[in-house]
Amino acid sequence: MSAPEQPRERTLRELRALYSARSIVVYQAYPRSIALAALEAQRLVPPFRLERTTWIKPSFLWMMYRSAWGRKSGQEHILKITLHRDDFDW
Repeated sequence: MSAPEQPRERTLRELRALYSARSIVVYQAYPRSIALAALEAQRLVPPFRLERTTWIKPSFLWMMYRSAWGRKSGQEHILKITLHRDDFDW
């Protein structure tokens, strides 16, 4: 019988997300006007404003929790956004 495996040492910088070598998926909550325009264009377009953004969430459940399951005003629509890793890994 072998000894139990020792837990890995955790680092302070740990990210749990759906990702590949080329992309990473993040989630963001938006009001209806921004979400519908983005869905139609398949990218973020006005009325989206880059200077008005908040922290992106790599975890769907964390995004749902932070938006009160889509019930917070202005956060009723949750978008799954795929970013190129080059744009994320800076």
